[in-house]
Amino acid sequence: MTVTKSVYATAALALVAPAIAALDKPLISPAIPPLDSGLFKNLKPTQSTHDQWEWGWIPDRCRDVANAHNLSPYDIEVFNVHYTDCSDSWIMCRHHKAEVSQDQMIDVFGRLPVRMRSWVRTTIALPGARSAYTFSDLGDNIYFGDIQNYPTLWAHEIGHTMDNNAVAKGSDFSKSQKWLDNYNMDTAISDSYAQTNQAENFAQETVIALFDKVVPGGIGTVEPNWKAIFHQYATVQAALGDSIIPGGTCRNRFANAGIVCMGPAAPCGKKRGVTVPPFNVTLSANVKEIPVRVGSDRKVCSLGQMH
Repeated sequence: MTVTKSVYATAALALVAPAIAALDKPLISPAIPPLDSGLFKNLKPTQSTHDQWEWGWIPDRCRDVANAHNLSPYDIEVFNVHYTDCSDSWIMCRHHKAEVSQDQMIDVFGRLPVRMRSWVRTTIALPGARSAYTFSDLGDNIYFGDIQNYPTLWAHEIGHTMDNNAVAKGSDFSKSQKWLDNYNMDTAISDSYAQTNQAENFAQETVIALFDKVVPGGIGTVEPNWKAIFHQYATVQAALGDSIIPGGTCRNRFANAGIVCMGPAAPCGKKRGVTVPPFNVTLSANVKEIPVRVGSDRKVCSLGQMH
């Protein structure tokens, strides 16, 4: 599956996503060009260190995702990433054949504003055609292929989690009357994937909102007809506030996934009795745990709509 040039790394609904009627606004014209280079230029990397987990232990989400894609959990590298702007590390999982390297994962993720990163629990990289999906209720983002040059894709997936948790009052913000009222004030929609439904539209507009905030001159530097979608991305900016502004420190996180043994072939699987991981991943007192919304949606989407 190949991807042509588009506004950003677009996403297509997977089978688990609900069937929702497509939006009927026309696409903005001229089309918004790719935004990745502008984001890379203006989102600076964050200093970090990282350390590898002892082989055999793995977050349960990483194990489950590997199994779901017919990959062996034994082939997953697990590592902690310690960014200087957060007291708590992030856990990342990478299949050893993934096209993106550990260093590239650390670099791209670290370029995103830390208060935006705070809505991510686990980042997982697997081999395959360039794609991504997210379990938006817990901020677990899964990426496939050579996604190291597409910060737009990373921002889109985080956009789903923020829609689901950051500003919602019992429901996704993209379902709210405030969002719909502002959507109705515009004459266009940002791209063909944003037409899929309001959840995908919000995630795509999160990317535009981020670009508009961090690139000098904003979205108007690449899209002369920006007013046609202004109320949508401006509403995202108002809703997410400083979460999409670089600077500051992390202030909230989901509780980390549980730690399990990869399987009976790992050292931990050969021990008799109850095996306790040699470390814990409990959040520190410096960050507030994000409560999991009961009955929240899991938006699973994969890139590849435009090919």
